[in-house]
Amino acid sequence: MKSVALITEYNPFHNGHQYHAQEAKKRTGADVSIAIMSGHFVMRGEPAIYSKFQRTRMALNDVDIVVELPLYGALSAGEYFARTGVKVADYMGATSLLFGAETAEPKKFHELARLLNSEQYQTQIREQLKEGKSYPRILNELFPHSDILAHPNNTLGLSYIRAIQDLGVAIEPFVLPRQQSHHRDHTIRDTYFASGTSIRNALMNDDEQWRSVVPANLIPLYESPVMSWDAFYPYLNYAITAQTADELEEIYMVNEGLESRLQRINQQTTDFEDLISELKTKRYTRTYLQRMLMHVLLNTKKSDVDHEQPLQGVRILGMTQAGQRYLKHVKKRYPERQFITNVNQRAASLFKPEIRATQIYNLVSGCKEDDFNTPVIRTD
Repeated sequence: MKSVALITEYNPFHNGHQYHAQEAKKRTGADVSIAIMSGHFVMRGEPAIYSKFQRTRMALNDVDIVVELPLYGALSAGEYFARTGVKVADYMGATSLLFGAETAEPKKFHELARLLNSEQYQTQIREQLKEGKSYPRILNELFPHSDILAHPNNTLGLSYIRAIQDLGVAIEPFVLPRQQSHHRDHTIRDTYFASGTSIRNALMNDDEQWRSVVPANLIPLYESPVMSWDAFYPYLNYAITAQTADELEEIYMVNEGLESRLQRINQQTTDFEDLISELKTKRYTRTYLQRMLMHVLLNTKKSDVDHEQPLQGVRILGMTQAGQRYLKHVKKRYPERQFITNVNQRAASLFKPEIRATQIYNLVSGCKEDDFNTPVIRTD
């Protein structure tokens, strides 16, 4: 069976995602689509607007299987986010991967990916990362006239192809041009397509425009309270206050004396926006800081994270009947692999970070569904 992987966040699921999912099978000839989705916390270092279980229900409207993207990959910069997603796609036996981008010329992605994977450029990138430069800044300085690097979805797509090339997996990448809205749009400007950012803003501000840019039959799933950093700030404040500088220094992404600066600024601010505004510098972007703060909240230690560690198993969050048939197929093809549909005490050892993330998300959101009481979500 041919399958296409979609590395996603669905934060929340909208018409653009539906178009992406529907086009995936058409353009790749796949029998089954696999959404590899971030869990309760997403790449920008923010809580997902809805729980991973609610977003799974949304996604199953148009995809066949939803698999959880491991937390440490989901809460990483684009290079590791993409690499983790490609590893999961390969583990699931995906034959292709389709991603959205502003530039629909696969040849350009492949050429630039090969350059960046060369030892010459890898050496330059490593040296400049040590200087404290961000990865996007380094790429733009190395290739100042590249139209590929002018858009964030292009940069992420480039990371997917780099990961496929570097890992040597048998996955064929496909590019789908984005429709209408732009990734960073903050307001809904179209009557059918809109960015995730603009939809989240509309939901948080009780702006009913969001109803026109999500699948109409899924609207009842968007009615629950939405989550943002504001709700998590008191817990973050406690996590910073309760730890010593030495303890904070052990947290993943807390580097170069940030622990002392973080403690000092935290004492002087009263909400999340103030904290971020005071922490932000040319060296540290808002997104970097949000990811770092999320790891503080989740108590992720530097020793916990190894992006080169092979997958021990994958968590299946939901599936359609077609997805169930595909799962039987991959279980037969890869009997040594662990495809977990229901988390019990034995399987829990495979997903400790994700289980902890769910517990913290539920503590703040009041959600009752957790990794133990919520079996794989099935639809007809």
